[in-house]
Amino acid sequence: MATFTLTLHAPDPEQPELQTVSVDESGDELPEYGQVWVWDILYAQQLFALGDTQPAQDLKEILELWAVNMSSKVFQPHQHILNKGYLDLSENLKLVTDETERPAPADGDRRIEVQVAGQVGQMPEVAVSPESLEANDRVHLVLGLAQHFNYANDKFGRELPIHVLALRKYHADIQLPHTREAMDDGPMYAIQKAMEYFQAANQGTVQ
Repeated sequence: MATFTLTLHAPDPEQPELQTVSVDESGDELPEYGQVWVWDILYAQQLFALGDTQPAQDLKEILELWAVNMSSKVFQPHQHILNKGYLDLSENLKLVTDETERPAPADGDRRIEVQVAGQVGQMPEVAVSPESLEANDRVHLVLGLAQHFNYANDKFGRELPIHVLALRKYHADIQLPHTREAMDDGPMYAIQKAMEYFQAANQGTVQ
């Protein structure tokens, strides 16, 4: 089992709109391709949990706007897009990557665990603890884990925008994001569409 513990740090009174996040990993290491599978499932789960609400819409808009802008850059070198800030999902989210910059523990911190189990090559099982979360914490959970993977894995940063855009199409054409069908079937749809996209790109047939 792989576990990702996200700490949503208490807001800084001088920057109340900024959410600072740190991520700790423990247990088994996910294969690189498995990270985007886990994230797809987490995103679908949290959209279902949020329901037909403004926070859900805000989360989709943040990710989809980023994905549209990033989709033209997916074949650029990882270090280049990282240095340019293209991998940053939201100006209101700060991921702590340097342990020396992590805020001191505070009463307002929230800790969320994402536990991942499953066999290599199969869709993982993703569980979030605690199950009951504030809407904004669900939004920052999805963004925080995506940002963590974005910085750490060049393959994730290249694939994520294609997965987000595939899910946007799924939600527009097949099932609304807050339905159980979207939670169950959306991730596999995104994985299949991303695979088709990159296969076509490798063959030089992407339009």
